[in-house]
Amino acid sequence: MTSAGATAGATAGAVRPSRTAAHLATLRPYDLVAVLMVAAAGAALAAPHPDPALVALAVVTALTAGAGALYGADYLTRHDDFTTKPDRPIPSGRLPAATARSCAVGGALTAVLVTAAVNWHGLLFVTAAAAGQIGYARWLKDRGWWGDLAVGLSGWTCSLLSAAAFTAAWPPAALWPPALALGLQGAFGNTLLALGDHDADRAVGRRTVPVRFGPDGARAAMAGSALACYALAVTVPDVLHRPPTAAFTTLTAAAALLAAAACLLSDAAGSRPARLFGVSVRATELHFHERVLLPAGLLALTAGALPVLCAALAGSCVLALTPRSMLGAPHRPAPDQRSRPPSSVGPPPVSSSSAVSSSPAGR
Repeated sequence: MTSAGATAGATAGAVRPSRTAAHLATLRPYDLVAVLMVAAAGAALAAPHPDPALVALAVVTALTAGAGALYGADYLTRHDDFTTKPDRPIPSGRLPAATARSCAVGGALTAVLVTAAVNWHGLLFVTAAAAGQIGYARWLKDRGWWGDLAVGLSGWTCSLLSAAAFTAAWPPAALWPPALALGLQGAFGNTLLALGDHDADRAVGRRTVPVRFGPDGARAAMAGSALACYALAVTVPDVLHRPPTAAFTTLTAAAALLAAAACLLSDAAGSRPARLFGVSVRATELHFHERVLLPAGLLALTAGALPVLCAALAGSCVLALTPRSMLGAPHRPAPDQRSRPPSSVGPPPVSSSSAVSSSPAGR
C-alpha cells in the first residue's frame, strides 16, 4: 500500500468513529430514555385495556420523533453553539449541518406518517410540538420563563398526549393534569440548564430567565415549576380514577425529592459564576434521573409494579453509564467570550428551518 493510500485509509477510519460518536452525542440518551417512559405512560393510561402492540408502536414512534427533534434542535441552534458550545457535533465539524437537517426531517416525517396511519388526531399534538420547538429556537428562548414553558409543553406534554392518541380516539380529559405536570417538569429542567449556561447565554445576547432576572430569579422560577408540577402529580390517581399504587407513591415521592435536591444544590451556589457552573452540573444530573422517575410513577398506575420498577432502574442505569461529557451539562464559555459584548460574539443569526416533532429538545 502506498503512503498516500495508507494515509487515506487511516483518515477514513478516524472519520467513521468520530461521525458515529457525533450522532450518539446528538441523540442524547438521557432525553430518549425519558421520552420512552412518557410515551409508554401516555399510551397505557389513555384506555382501560390498551393494546400492548399499540403501546409499543407509540413508544417507537415517540423515540423516532424525539430523535428527529434532537437533530433539529442542534441544527436550529447551531449559530449560537458556534460560540457557546463549540464542542457540540455541528460546531466542531464532526456532524455536517446538512446531515443533521436530513435526520431531523426523516425522523419527523416518519413519526407523522405513522401517527396519521394510526389516528390523525395525534397529528394535532405533533404539530403543536413542532411549533413549540421551532418557536423556542427562533424567538421564545429570549422570552424568559415562557420559553422554558414552551419547551416543557411541546416536549413532554405533547409527547404524552400524542402517544395517548395511539390507544384512544382522543386523549381523555383526565390525562391533561399528568400531561401538564410533565410539561412543568420540562420547564423546570430548561430553567436549570439555563442557570448553568448563564454566562454563555449572556455572551451571545440571549434573554433567558437567569440573564433577565439573575440566578435568584431562575431559582424562584424553578421552585414554582416544581411545586406546580408535583401539586398536579398527586391529583392524578383521583383524576384518572385509579388507586395510588405503592409504586406510584414511591416513584413520585423519589422524583419530588430529586427536584428538591436540585433546587437546594443550585441555591447553594449563590451567584458566583465558577461555583454556579459546577453545582448546576450536579443538579442537572439529578434532574435527568427525576425525568425518568415521574413518568415511571404515572405508568405504575396502570402497569405492574415490578416491570415499571425494572424499567425505571434500567433508565437510571443508562444515565449512570452515560459519560459526563454527553450529559448535556451546562457549558462554561472561555474567559474571552465572557468578557466580550454580545454584539461582537459569534456569527450573526441566520434564518433556518427544519421539521421537528414532539420531543424534549430545548437547550
